[in-house]
Amino acid sequence: MIKRKNDINQDNHIIEIGKKSLEFLSEKKGIDPVFMDLRRVNSYLEFFLIATGNSKIHCRALARELEKFMFEQGFKSYGKPDYNSDWIIIDFGEIIAHIFTEETRSFYQLERLWGDADKYYI
Repeated sequence: MIKRKNDINQDNHIIEIGKKSLEFLSEKKGIDPVFMDLRRVNSYLEFFLIATGNSKIHCRALARELEKFMFEQGFKSYGKPDYNSDWIIIDFGEIIAHIFTEETRSFYQLERLWGDADKYYI
């Protein structure tokens, strides 16, 4: 597949936003945030942003604050997240955010499932 210059610039922009999101989640006391580039290992998913909250209330606060942050970065969310879940999923188009409780993140192990993806950490 041949990429145009604009596509490459857009990809770089999204990766930079992903890295900023890691810092943002860390500032909000998100646990072990990771940004994953899935493009090499999956044909329909591009990027995951994953973090853990220390309680369901903290997860809800992280998700809402992340939505505000991403809106400021030019992204909008699609659909309506379930803020009362142990696994809050927010679709920002190219980036899918996953905010977990510790137990749920440990059970599903998305980082292990997509182990071949490029990962960015704080």
